[in-house]
Amino acid sequence: MSKDSEKDLITAQCYYRAKNLENEFNDDFKLQLEYLKANPYLIQLYYRQVRRIHFSQFKYSIHFIIRNEIVYILKILGHKQYYN
Repeated sequence: MSKDSEKDLITAQCYYRAKNLENEFNDDFKLQLEYLKANPYLIQLYYRQVRRIHFSQFKYSIHFIIRNEIVYILKILGHKQYYN
């Protein structure tokens, strides 16, 4: 995970902690990571070499690239945020 994606995750966790939904958010995040580990190439290209996988219950997505069979998580964004 990039430093940006770690910050994104912490920010989202803080937001959902305030709403008493942090555990559900973390579970959804872990579920997407498991799917990503098992099937990285099944996820469609979004922009150039960037792929994204959407959370099941929350309006967030994981943006990542694959280089030399390694998955690099670039950002974790809410659907109303933009990738810079």
